[in-house]
Amino acid sequence: MERILLGYDAGDGADAALDWVTERALRRRARVEVVIVTNPFLQDQPRADGDLARAERRLRTADASLPIETARIDGRMPRALTAAATHADLLVVGADIGRPMREALHGWMSLRVSATATVPTCVVPSGWSETRGPVTVGLAADASSDGALAFAAAEGDAAGETVRVLHAWSGPLPTRTLPAAASAAVSPPRDVRAQHEELLHDAVEGLHRDIPGLTVDPVLIHDNPVSALSRAARDSSLLVLGTHGRGVLAGGFFGSVGQDLIGRLPTPIAVVPSGR
Repeated sequence: MERILLGYDAGDGADAALDWVTERALRRRARVEVVIVTNPFLQDQPRADGDLARAERRLRTADASLPIETARIDGRMPRALTAAATHADLLVVGADIGRPMREALHGWMSLRVSATATVPTCVVPSGWSETRGPVTVGLAADASSDGALAFAAAEGDAAGETVRVLHAWSGPLPTRTLPAAASAAVSPPRDVRAQHEELLHDAVEGLHRDIPGLTVDPVLIHDNPVSALSRAARDSSLLVLGTHGRGVLAGGFFGSVGQDLIGRLPTPIAVVPSGR
C-alpha cells in the first residue's frame, strides 16, 4: 500500500493538495499521514491541532475506511517535513499560484521542500481540480531524469494515461552522454539533432521494456525546457521533473527547470530525486 505524507498548513494550496491526496487515496487505497510543522516559539499548536482535525474530517468524509494518521511536529521548515517524509513513498505539499507575495512570505516553501526532499514530492497548485490528460515527463541530457522517467511511467500506467516524454534541446549533448563512437569534433546541426533523437529513442525503449503496453508519446523540440514544459503542462494531468537534489541555492547558480516552474503552473508537478 502506498504511503503518502501530506504537509498541511490550511492554506488554499494545502487544501488543493488535500483534495489531490484524497482522490489518489480513493483510487489506490493509500495510507495517508497529514502533518503540520509548528514553531515551538510561536504558540501555534492549538490552531494546528484544529487544522489537523478539519483535514482528517475531510478525508474521512470521502471514505471513512481510509487509513489516516495525523501528526503535529515541532521544528523548522522545510527540514522537519522532509525528515518526517523519509519513510513515505510520496510527499505532497500545496502552492498558492498567482499569489507570489504569500509564497514569498512563506519562504517559497513548496519550492524548498521539493528541492531538498529525498522522496518523490508532488506540488499541487491552489485551485486544482481533477482532469484527464497525459503524464508529461521532462527528459534531461544527463541521468537526473532517470527516476522521473520511472515515476512517470508508473503514474501513467496506473491512471491509464499516455506518458509524454518531452526532450527540449538547444545544443550538443554533454560529452559524457554521447555514444562512444561519437566524434569529438563539433557536430553540424543535423547531427546534433540526431544525438538528441537517439537520447529520446533510448529513453522510450527503456520505458517499453519496463512496462510493456505502456502508451508513450515522444516529443523532441528545439526550445528551452522551461518554455516547452510550460506549454506541455496545459493539457497534462501531471508534470514530472527530475532533480539533482542540489537545493534551491545551488539550483539558482546551476540552473533549475523546477525552480522556474514550481508554484507558477496550474498543473501538479512531481519532483523525483535522481536516485529514486
